[in-house]
Amino acid sequence: MLDSMEDARNLLVTLRGRYNQRELAQQLSVSVRTVRRWELGEAEPRPYLADAIRQRLLPLAEPSAQRDAAFTFIDLFAGIGGIRMGFEAQGGRCVFTSEWNPFAAKTYLANHPDATHTFAGDITAVDANDVPDHDVLLAGFPCQPFSIAGVSKKNALGRAHGFADETQGTLFFDVARIIAAKRPAAFLLENVKNLVSHDKGNTFRVICKVLREELGYHIHWKVVDGQHFVPQHRERILIVGFKDVTDFSWNDLQLPAQGPRLASILHPEDGSEAVEAPYTEGSLAKVNAKYTLTPHLWKYLQDYAAKHKAAGNGFGLVDGGSVTRTLSARYYKDGSEILVSQGTRKRPRRLTPRECARLMGFPDTFRIPVSDTQAYQLFATSAIVPMISAVAKCVVSNLPEATPMPNYTIPYGAFPSNGNWTREQLVLAFYLYCQTPFGKLHKANPDIIKLSTQIGRTPSALAMKLVNFASLDPSITNSGRKGLSSASKQDKAIWDEFNSNWETLTIECEQLRQVIEQEGEKAPPSLEALDNFDLSDYTGETRTTIVQQRVKQQFFRRAVLASYGGKCCISGVTDPRLLVASHIVAWHVDKSNRLNPRNGLCLSPIHDKAFDNHLFSLTDDFRILLSNSIRKTDNSFLREVFHPIEDKEIQLPERFLPDLKLVEKHRHMMFTKAQVR
Repeated sequence: MLDSMEDARNLLVTLRGRYNQRELAQQLSVSVRTVRRWELGEAEPRPYLADAIRQRLLPLAEPSAQRDAAFTFIDLFAGIGGIRMGFEAQGGRCVFTSEWNPFAAKTYLANHPDATHTFAGDITAVDANDVPDHDVLLAGFPCQPFSIAGVSKKNALGRAHGFADETQGTLFFDVARIIAAKRPAAFLLENVKNLVSHDKGNTFRVICKVLREELGYHIHWKVVDGQHFVPQHRERILIVGFKDVTDFSWNDLQLPAQGPRLASILHPEDGSEAVEAPYTEGSLAKVNAKYTLTPHLWKYLQDYAAKHKAAGNGFGLVDGGSVTRTLSARYYKDGSEILVSQGTRKRPRRLTPRECARLMGFPDTFRIPVSDTQAYQLFATSAIVPMISAVAKCVVSNLPEATPMPNYTIPYGAFPSNGNWTREQLVLAFYLYCQTPFGKLHKANPDIIKLSTQIGRTPSALAMKLVNFASLDPSITNSGRKGLSSASKQDKAIWDEFNSNWETLTIECEQLRQVIEQEGEKAPPSLEALDNFDLSDYTGETRTTIVQQRVKQQFFRRAVLASYGGKCCISGVTDPRLLVASHIVAWHVDKSNRLNPRNGLCLSPIHDKAFDNHLFSLTDDFRILLSNSIRKTDNSFLREVFHPIEDKEIQLPERFLPDLKLVEKHRHMMFTKAQVR
């Protein structure tokens, strides 16, 4: 396809079917006005633009199913893809989707145009054996039969609800039959909070019985409020199940203490946001007047609220500092549960569909190809994306070990010598940053010189990029260092991507380095990372899996030792032969953090062994806390080694400060195992 395109403008025209002007501007680091002028012929795109489009936009427009993934999943009762997006953020790939609502399906396919996986309509008509094998099953099975509002209305109409509702209530059993047939390693089911109490708890008991007793899965459930992640009070029950016994715990779910407020999702109406018709208009991108309530509707809602004041019913008037009520599927009718104040002299307005998308955690690149009425209903029945992503992280960390890493193909134009950095250049730069002491982030460092040659940048440019990453590290910035360069949005995105998925990105970087060096007719770096480990007795997938594991271990060791300056944080020993990159929370306990440098301490072997066996831990101010068994020991050697260090502060790393939540988890395990009092 690329060979037939002659210039940047042709590429832009091709991509306009997939991206709007604002999305193109964001990806190409230009203004919306510039994109508009290109399209109108008022300005000519720069010559480099064609390469930039090939590097940054065409790969995103191609089916994501072509990319390698850490795990696979299926998306049942998919809606518009909110649950899918949460699991894709953790490195997963969707291989099968089911959604019967035509408007939801249209929206889903507009945002996930996968050509290589099956999209089915009615799940009841699908043979379970035709569903592809997968690691995780996702299902937000219909919530209407179990919601408080839905139950009340169906009672009033004399209609059945729950499992007696043939059109929706029994759809859980389609989930169960697919689990029974395909036996995925894990599943996540999402529903309304009221599922727990529906039919005096019988509905939930039946679901749990089927999952536990009939299917044999180990299940964990929790009601989570979405207001930790978005400015909306929205409680949902999440049921997680695993085929095998795991270390999954809801205590590992990281809930932000303070969620965002409504102002973060409202149109600013000051010109700082691009116009998005029909939601906003004019030079300041003001909200279209059609979203302001009519005088008649506003009077009706005020009268209704006054009449039902005693019962607490009425409308929900909110401002920028608010957390809203739950967005409901009837929002399109009058918007009464969330009305945005426009001051005392103006009637309030509804949220626009774009604001509803933001209220559910969808990015602004999410396309809305349906009417406002349909959009309101679709977002109201979707899942909160960042909440699902946080849960997905806990689920994925407990999946069985992934299959050996597949081959990596470098995209066309991945290593330009100037202009914006590509993703491939940035991930390799961050990979090196993690393994290089801060004091060696300079252009004369041989490792920086080597990588700069491979990725097409100068040593000075690469060194500066590593310093940019350092400006994002709280351990560095809190130390008072001056002269740090400002990181770009791309740098921040790579930082966040690594911090949410260390394992996948580490393997991707090692694959990428391997391809680069092989093309340069040099020895594959993955073998260099094996530290002379003998692989001669292994072949095929076994050999590849061993290489993969050793690559992970060596990355973690190098990153931790670099952070601590190659020195034991307790004894000060500096001989690398006597240093261990010790996990705060063990490798097998927390898979999502096992390559995270903030889950590491640089220790001597004896301190590593004692720490691993919970003979001592750390306080929240990083002081050494001895277990009772060490405090009371009669062994003179142990007393001599450990008693002098009690309550001493460890030598902190210059970056990647230990994560206090992981420290707390280690300390809790010590209290449990060693019975510290």
